[in-house]
Amino acid sequence: MILHKKHVVFDEITYDRHKLIDFVNMFDGCIVSYSDWQQRLTGEQSYKVPDGYNAIDTTQKEGKFPSDYPVIQELMSKFKLNIQKEQVMIHHYDVGFSLRPHTDHACKCSIMFPIMPDDGGAPLIFHKVDKEYEIATDYIDYKDSIDYKVHYNINHPTMFTTQAPHSVTEVKQERIYLKFMVFDYTFDQLIEMHKKDELIDNTK
Repeated sequence: MILHKKHVVFDEITYDRHKLIDFVNMFDGCIVSYSDWQQRLTGEQSYKVPDGYNAIDTTQKEGKFPSDYPVIQELMSKFKLNIQKEQVMIHHYDVGFSLRPHTDHACKCSIMFPIMPDDGGAPLIFHKVDKEYEIATDYIDYKDSIDYKVHYNINHPTMFTTQAPHSVTEVKQERIYLKFMVFDYTFDQLIEMHKKDELIDNTK
């Protein structure tokens, strides 16, 4: 584990990005808006999201969610977490899209596996904010107040706290990520679990 202030790289887990590329290529033409994906997943329309913030809807081909496929299950099994289908998605960001500084609502951490482009694409940015963080809050006023940037590792998954203000710079190339969302544990709790050998299962 390579620990940073607001993110961690799990260097004890190595994933085959080319397997994930082959997987997403099976679903050409299945890109939908994130709101439509939430509708498909839960039957409820999500909050309004910006244009260009999408998901690959694997159910359009065989009716299966990403977590139903062995290539995804293999990566899920690396974590000693009860990961549900609602917590697994394949994010797609259009060229030109940028994500404003914000904090998430129910999701406390995201575990990211970059798929495309080859260099991991547009970096994640954490912002300096001179007050206590609030959930589900827009921090656009802190756009230029940068704490640090994360260029994703393309061999090992990265986990970051979604409860710290963060953004994504303008996407220059099609950006596709596999994401596991964690709702039940904070970033600090997950780090403590890791230290106690309660988070990663590298036997599978």
